Amino acid sequence: MFLGVLIVLYLAVAPALGIWALVIARSGQKDLASHAHGLASLRQEIANLRAEFGWKSGEAPPASQPTPETEPEPQAPPREAKEPPREEAAPPPPPKPAAVVSPFPKTAQRRRSSEDWDAIEESLTSRWLVWLGGLALCLGGAFLVKYSLDQGLLGPELRVCLGLLLGLALTAGGEALRRWPLSRGLPALRSDYVPASLTAAGLFIGFASVYAAYGLYGLISPVTAFLALAVIGVGAVALALLHGPFIALLGLLGGFATPLLVQTETPAVWPLFGFLLVLAGSAAALARLRGWWWLGWAALAGSAFWPFAWYTAAWSGSDALPLGLYLLALAGLYVVPWSLESLSGATRHLDEKKQLQLAKATAVTTAVLAFALVRMDAYGWVSLSALGLLCAGFLAVGRKRQSLDLLSVLGGLLALSAVAAWHLPSVVTRKEVFYSFAGRDLATVPGPVLPPELLPFALTAGLFALLFGLGGFLALCRSRCPDIWAGVSAATPVSLLAVAYWRIEAFELDLSWAAVAFALAGLMLLAATLVRREGERLGGSGALGAYAAATVASISLALTMSLEQAWLTVALSLQLPALAWIYRALKERALLTVATVIAGTVIVRLVFNPYIGDYDLQTGLFNWLLYGYGLPAAAFFLAARGFREEGDPRLVLLLQAGALIFTVVLATLEIRHLVVGPLDALRHPILEQALQSIVWLLLAIGLQRIATKGDQPVAYWGARLLTLLATFQVLFLQLFEANPLFTGHSVYGPVGANLLVLAYAAPAGLAVLLAREYRRGGAKELAAGSALAGLVLAGAYLSLEVRHAFQGVDLALGRMGDGELYTYSLVWLLYAGALLGLALKTGSSLLRYASLAVLMGTVGKVFVVDMASLDGLYRAASFLGLGLSLVAIGYLYQRFVFPAAKPAAPKPVT
Repeated sequence: MFLGVLIVLYLAVAPALGIWALVIARSGQKDLASHAHGLASLRQEIANLRAEFGWKSGEAPPASQPTPETEPEPQAPPREAKEPPREEAAPPPPPKPAAVVSPFPKTAQRRRSSEDWDAIEESLTSRWLVWLGGLALCLGGAFLVKYSLDQGLLGPELRVCLGLLLGLALTAGGEALRRWPLSRGLPALRSDYVPASLTAAGLFIGFASVYAAYGLYGLISPVTAFLALAVIGVGAVALALLHGPFIALLGLLGGFATPLLVQTETPAVWPLFGFLLVLAGSAAALARLRGWWWLGWAALAGSAFWPFAWYTAAWSGSDALPLGLYLLALAGLYVVPWSLESLSGATRHLDEKKQLQLAKATAVTTAVLAFALVRMDAYGWVSLSALGLLCAGFLAVGRKRQSLDLLSVLGGLLALSAVAAWHLPSVVTRKEVFYSFAGRDLATVPGPVLPPELLPFALTAGLFALLFGLGGFLALCRSRCPDIWAGVSAATPVSLLAVAYWRIEAFELDLSWAAVAFALAGLMLLAATLVRREGERLGGSGALGAYAAATVASISLALTMSLEQAWLTVALSLQLPALAWIYRALKERALLTVATVIAGTVIVRLVFNPYIGDYDLQTGLFNWLLYGYGLPAAAFFLAARGFREEGDPRLVLLLQAGALIFTVVLATLEIRHLVVGPLDALRHPILEQALQSIVWLLLAIGLQRIATKGDQPVAYWGARLLTLLATFQVLFLQLFEANPLFTGHSVYGPVGANLLVLAYAAPAGLAVLLAREYRRGGAKELAAGSALAGLVLAGAYLSLEVRHAFQGVDLALGRMGDGELYTYSLVWLLYAGALLGLALKTGSSLLRYASLAVLMGTVGKVFVVDMASLDGLYRAASFLGLGLSLVAIGYLYQRFVFPAAKPAAPKPVT
C-alpha cells in the first residue's frame, strides 16, 4: 500500500519539479551569459594592449631590455693593458614579474571567503538540493498514496497504471531535459544533476509500481513481474551511458534485488541466471566504456552472491548445467576481453591496472564458485566438464596475456583441490585374494587395475594431469614467462598423482601405482630432454630445472609406493640432494624455493608425527626408524653441502637444522624402542634416560667442536639446546624422579660395572669434556656450569656405589649399617682431596671451591650424623680420618694456595 501511494504523489508534485528545474536552468543560462560577456571584455582588453604597443596578432611580445639604472657600470681597464675591443653583449633575460601584493589584505580575504561560500552555494543548489528534492518527492508521494488508500479513492489497477505512467513520464522528462540546448551547454561550466534526478525518480517509480502489482495486489504473475523488473534494471544500466553512474548503480541494485522481491514456490534457474548474466554483462560493458571500475566490482559481488544463495536455498540435481554455463560466461565477461588483442585499442585510454585487478578477482571468484558447484553436484559429469573448461580457459588466457599468466597456477590449484576433496564411495569392490602368507595378501586374482567405483575419480585426475602437463609444455614455446608454465606443467601432474594415490591407497604398498609413477618420471625426463635440446625456445634453464625436479619427485613417489612404510615425506627428502645437484648445474633460483618448501614439509611431518606410536616396529636395531629418519637425515646433510657454495644461506641453515633434528630424533627413538619397546608406552626407565643423556651430550660435544672452528650457527645453537636438554634430564629426572634410591629399581651388575656407570659416571665425564669444549670456544659461563654438573654427578655416583657395595642391587632407602655410614665419610674425604689435587695441578678455582664444598659437607655429616649414629672404632676412625684430612688440606692450602711471603733481604749498611 505504501508503494502504491507513492505513485499518486508524483502526479501532484511532478509539475512543481518541472518548474523548479526550469528555474535552475534559467539561472544557469544567466551564468553562461555572464561568463560569455566577461570573456568578450577580456579579449577586447588584450586587443587594446596589442594595439597600444604595436604588437601584431599572434606575435609574442619582445624581450624587455634592461633599464639604464639596472645596467652595471663598466670598470676602467688598467693603464698598462690595452683596452680590448668591446663586443655587443646579449640582452639579459627579462626579469620575473613580482608577485602582486594587494594593498587591501582584508578585502582579498573577504573575496576568497566569498568565493568559498559561492562554491558551497553552487554545490548545494545544483547537486544536493536536487537529490534532496527527489527524496522529498518520494516521501510526499508515499504519504499522498497512503491517504488515497485510506479514503478508498483509487483502485489497485489504477494505482499501478498511474505509477507506471508517472515513472515513464519522469524518465522521458529527464531525457528531454538532458537534450535541451541549454542543458547541453551547462556541463561545460558545471555538472547538471537535474536530468539524472528525474530519470532516477522515474526508474524507482517503475520498480515500485511493478513490484506493487505483483507483491501487493497480485495483478501479474511472478514470471511477468520478473521480466518487467529485469527490463527496468537493464534499461537503467543502459541509460547510465547518458545520465551518469548514479543511474547505473540504481539499475544494478534494482536488478540484483529483483529475485529477492519476486519469490515463487518453484524458482526457475534458467530465467534467473540468464537475467543475472545479462545484467552483469551490461555492467561490465559500461565499466569498460566509461572506466567506472567500481561498477564492475559491484556487479561481480552481486553475480557471486546469487550462486551461493542458490546452493544453500534452492539447489536441485538438474541445476548443474545452467550454473556451469553461468560461471563460464561470467568468467568470459571479465577475464576474456582483457586477453583479446582486438579490444585492447578500445580500452588503452582506460586504467588498465584496475581492469587487471577486476579480471583477477573474477577468476578467483569463479574458481571458488566452480569448486562449490562440483561439490554440490557430487562430482557429476556436467559440473566436472564446467570445471575442466574453466581450467582450460585459465590456461588460454594466461598464455595470451603475460599479466594474467598466474591464472594457470590458479587453474592447477583448482583441479588439485577438486581431486583432493572428491566424494569417494565408502564401499569399493576389492580384488579377490589368490595367495596369502603370515596374514598378508601376496597375490590377487587378475582383474581391473582399479575398482569400477573409482574409475571416474582416476579418469578425472588423469585428464587434469594431461591438460596441465601437455598444455603447460606447449605454452613454453616462445613464452615470456617460461618458469611459471614449466612449473605448472611439471608440478600439477606429480601433485595429482600423489593426491590420487593418497585418496585411493592411503599410502599403502602397490606396485601398479609405482609403475604409473615411473612412467610419469619417464615423461618428465623426456620433457627435460626436449627443453635441453631446444634451449631458449622452450624456456632454457628454468624449464629444465622444473622438469628435472619433477622427474626426481616422480621417482620418489615410486619408491614410496614400493617400499614398506616408506612415507611420502621420506621419499620427498630424497629429492633434496638431487635438487642440489641440479641447482649446481643450472643455477636456477626457482629450485631454491622448491627445495625450501620440500624441506619444511619433511621437517614438520617427521618431527610432529601423531601416528608414530601406531607403527609396527620390529625388534632389534634394524627397523623402520633407521631408514624413516636416517635417510632424511643423510639427504638433508648432503643437500646442505650441495647448496652451500652458491645457494641461499637460509636454505642451507634449514637443511643443516633438519639433518641435526632427524639425527637426534632417530637416536632418541631407537633408544626408546630398544629399552622400552612400543614408542607410545608410558614407562620411562632410568636406563633409557641414561642412554639418551649420553647420546645428547656426545652430540653436544661434537657440535661445540664444530662451532669453535668457524661460523656454524646450527652447530652453535644445537650444542646449547642439547646441553640444556641433557642437563634437565640428568639433574631433575635421573637424580630425583628415577633415582634407584627412591624407586627401588635394580642397578644390575657388580660394583663399577652396573647401571650407575651409565646413569651418573658417564654423564659426569661427558659433562667435564663438554666444559673443556665450551672453554675453548670462549663460553666461560657454560663451561663452569657443565663442569659443576659433572662434579655433582661424580659425587652422586660415588655415593650410590657405596650404597651398592653394602646393599647389593637394591638401593632403596632403608636401614644403614655403621660400616656403610663410615664409608660415606671416607669416600667423600677422598673425593675432596682428589678435587683439591686437581685444582692445585690445573690452577682451577672452581675445583678448589668444589673441594671445599665437599669437605664442609663431610664435616657436617661427621659431627651431626656420625657422632650420633656410630659407635666404637667406627666413630673414632671417622673423627681421626676427618682430623687428618683437615690438617692435610690446611697444609696444602698454606703450602701451595696461599704461601707465606718471603722475608725481604736486609739492606746493606753503608
